[in-house]
Amino acid sequence: MKKRLFLHVGMPKCATTTIQAYLAEHVHDLAERGFHYEFAPGERIPEQGNATHLANAMIEGDAARVKSLLDFFLRPDGDVILSSEYLFGVSRGAVASAMVERMRQAGFEVSVICYFRRQDLWIESDYKQHVKSSADWRRGIAALLALRVEKQVLNYNAMLMNWVRSVGRDNVIAVPLRPEQQPEYAVRRFLEALGISDMLPQDAASPRAHNVSPPTGLIEPARYLKRAMLDQGVSPVLVSQETDRFFALAPGVVRVPRRRFLMPILRRQRLLQQCETSNAALARNFLNGVAPFDMTPDYDEASETPLGAEAAAILAAYHVHGHKALHTRSRLRQGLGAVKRAVMRPRVRN
Repeated sequence: MKKRLFLHVGMPKCATTTIQAYLAEHVHDLAERGFHYEFAPGERIPEQGNATHLANAMIEGDAARVKSLLDFFLRPDGDVILSSEYLFGVSRGAVASAMVERMRQAGFEVSVICYFRRQDLWIESDYKQHVKSSADWRRGIAALLALRVEKQVLNYNAMLMNWVRSVGRDNVIAVPLRPEQQPEYAVRRFLEALGISDMLPQDAASPRAHNVSPPTGLIEPARYLKRAMLDQGVSPVLVSQETDRFFALAPGVVRVPRRRFLMPILRRQRLLQQCETSNAALARNFLNGVAPFDMTPDYDEASETPLGAEAAAILAAYHVHGHKALHTRSRLRQGLGAVKRAVMRPRVRN
């Protein structure tokens, strides 16, 4: 019987960190069932999958590093799980085919597991990650959307067809994520793909969610803050710290907008219309003809407010509240003014 190797290739912002955390926390349970989820010695990165360095080496074209890491991962006599959202980006090149061939030579049958969100929901999550992370991203969501469309990142069918060339269609597992699914769905579906769904019984507590985004209403103000600091030459480390500080403190000092989405409904509708053809192909090729998503976006009145004006108001309120000395000086001036008025008040002689 052939050994199996499962490549969990993302996508980013599709419960990837939550799945990876679950795998890392249950290494021994997995091993008892014959699955190896190992990190190369000294290679573990917090909240990253075990194949992060492998994916980076593939992207950078470091053949020696790729070989060294594969030598480590392919040693076990059982099944193997390799996970990294960065593997999502290597499917187009010959490097992916070479990696899969190396795995086959080591006696493994290779499968790919990939999760998706509806494109309008995914791009908003992607944008939030760009803003809250240490990435040097200064532009608005429209610019990120244009970049993702240009690179065909939102054409999920095309990306999976790239993997088909390496592993075959029967070995590609596509998992659409929808808002109505239960919190544990992503992990449960992953275990089902491995054939060990009993690891998470139906009455078990939901795995803890990881890498949760801040409130939607704080994203654009944070981007303005981040852009201003980067434009002024503030170090990326300090920028990241100040952005984290804003997300931590702002909910307690400003009125956070209740918007659910960053883009208005018309923009989200246009995006989904552009994705209709590729989503139909995704259903036809990988989901037995079942549509992956409900293609009707929700209307949210609060999300129709223009981002710019809303963000400016929040930043102004945050800035004023953050300058406690300003309040102190204001109260002091008010007190001095009252004393001055009392001293200068005309006196009536008896």
